[in-house]
Formats: sequence, C-alpha cells, structure tokens
Amino acid sequence: MVKVNLIPESMQAAQARRRHLKWWAAFLALSAVAAGVPVGAHWMRHLRIDELRASSDDLQTDLAAARADLKSATAEANDAFQRIERAKALHSKRAWSDMLALIGSCLPKDCWLTALATDPDVPSAAPPARKTPPPAATPGTDPPASPLSKGGQRGFEPAVVIIDAPRKLRMTGEATDATQPLAFVTRLKESQVFRDVILERSLRENPEEDSHFRFELICEW
Repeated sequence: MVKVNLIPESMQAAQARRRHLKWWAAFLALSAVAAGVPVGAHWMRHLRIDELRASSDDLQTDLAAARADLKSATAEANDAFQRIERAKALHSKRAWSDMLALIGSCLPKDCWLTALATDPDVPSAAPPARKTPPPAATPGTDPPASPLSKGGQRGFEPAVVIIDAPRKLRMTGEATDATQPLAFVTRLKESQVFRDVILERSLRENPEEDSHFRFELICEW
C-alpha cells in the first residue's frame, strides 16, 4: 500500500520546528532545574552558616558573661574563705577582752598602764619540721603507700610550718605609790590565770621631785 503525504513541505517544516522548540524548551527547563538545585543548596548553606555564626556570637557573649560571673564568684568565695579562716584563728586565740578586763580589775587605784604588748610582739615562723623517713620495706612486701598517694604511687607530703605564738605579756605603767606595783603583781598571781608574774622594774622617774613610780612587769602563761 502506497502512502502519500499531501501536507505541503513548508507546513511539515513548521511542524518539525515546533517539535524541536518544544524539545529544546523542555531541555532548557530541565537544565535550569538541574542548575537551580545546587544554587539553592549553596544559598541554604550560606543561610545556615550565617545562623551558626550568629549563634556562635551569642554563645561567646554568654561564655564571656559566665567567665565574669565565675571570676566574681571565685573572688567572693576566696574572700569568704579568708574571713572564715581569720574567724577560726581569732576563735582559737586567747580571749583578750576577758584578759584585759581581768587586768583592769587587778589594777590598783591611782595606778595605770601606759603600754601593753605580747612578747614576742610579732609571731616568728619556725623552719619547716622535718619528717622521719618511713621504715624500709622488707623483701617480698610492698612499701607502705603515703596517705597522699594514689594508685600505689608515693606522694609528697607538704612541709609543716610551726608558728611561735606569744607566751608572755609585757606591761608598763605608772603608780603614785611604790607599793601599788607590788599589789598589782600580787592580784595578778592570785587570779591564777598566769603561770608567773615578774616585776622587772619599779623606780621613781625623778627622785628629786614628787613624781610617779614607773614600773614594768611580765606575765607568762
């Protein structure tokens, strides 16, 4: 069977061009979509990077604020610790207010103190105490571990510093009569607070004039 196409060649050419245009349009659309996917992904990545940078800046700001708060809290904790240690040290010392009240009650009439100080006035630190070395381990046994060691390894114990606390109280005063310093010493001894009370000196400042008697005594405990 013979087929005859009666459509003019110009119309066939136009139809062919339209088909080619459709194919090219579809190809270009697919190409545009294919090219837009990585572009869109790249743009989304940039947005994500910007968000992460903003979040990082916020975290850095919060971190700086947290460090400032930590520094302030550490300073406050150190200050509180020092106050507690000072309070403990004062609590462990002698009751100076009671001792001064006792001295004032023992002081005779017309007799007064001009100076009162501990002896020594400033505690001196003794050299670090040396610890005796631990006994050597017998063969076949493990050496004893130090209390500060971990995992069986020997630790280093800190040196012990001994503070020389005052043991004497030196008082200087004046009296209108020579017997008043002796009465003062007697009253201090009768209080049984001090181990010994020694009157080191008692003399008139200006023998030619009617002056006061200057005395100096030491109380030991």
